[in-house]
Amino acid sequence: MTSFKASLFTAMLISGSLIGCKASAPADTKAVALATSDTLPPIRKMLSCLPKNAALMAAHRGTDETWTDQAENSVGGLNALITHGSLMAEIDVAGLKDKTLITFHDGVWDEISTGKGPIASSTKADLERILLRSRQGGLTSDRPPEFADMLRAAKGKIYLEIDFKSSADPKAVIAAIRDADMADHVLLIAYNARQAAELQALAPEMLRSNPTDATQRGHAVWLGYNVANGTTAQKLQSEGNFTIGRIGDPNRQPPLAKLRQASHILVTDDADDFEGVIGLTPQTRTAFEACLASD
Repeated sequence: MTSFKASLFTAMLISGSLIGCKASAPADTKAVALATSDTLPPIRKMLSCLPKNAALMAAHRGTDETWTDQAENSVGGLNALITHGSLMAEIDVAGLKDKTLITFHDGVWDEISTGKGPIASSTKADLERILLRSRQGGLTSDRPPEFADMLRAAKGKIYLEIDFKSSADPKAVIAAIRDADMADHVLLIAYNARQAAELQALAPEMLRSNPTDATQRGHAVWLGYNVANGTTAQKLQSEGNFTIGRIGDPNRQPPLAKLRQASHILVTDDADDFEGVIGLTPQTRTAFEACLASD
């Protein structure tokens, strides 16, 4: 693979950022291993090379929900994930009144920031007066980031799974991703067949998460907590799809081993409990590394 440095990927493995257990290396070692712009292969390559019983972990809302000093959808939270060794973050993209794109989940500022009122009534200038809160309610030093800032923070270090809020203009989001040269390192979320068709028309080259009624070979399918139930995931994978599951509710999910087998990606609120890729063994890790380093 011409854009991938095998030696740097080996450093990532040694540092523990891809191993499915807690790493013994200090966090700053992992950060150094992930700090070069071409350490991550294209996302389709990563998913295609995953061993059968391994899964890429995606941090929901771009953080760990227990981190009291980090806000969801923030640059600080994203940097903390990168330092931890996470390799994928799910983030939410929204639009302000002046068309500025930011990362923010809610329709109003109040619950998770010091801001007040609808975000759709705010402008870029308002961001300088707002601080974000952690998911535990603590005040952080982060302001709501522009989407372009999140792309810059992520580039070459972590994949982004992008959730479009209703206030975000899909055309503008796609343009920003292309401007950042991140088309090969994102996963676009489509919730229905109409949205899937729209994103296919706007960004045919980008990986997409589709609903089950709009599957498309070479893209992903969201199955949530049902990913390991029945044979749906197996069938979808045999047809050339990637599968995405959810982990976090012990009352709704099967054992982790079954989730790993059924999923290419697992979305979690507890990123701190997992490495970037879980389920690798010494044998499958060697094959995984060789696959990623191949042309």
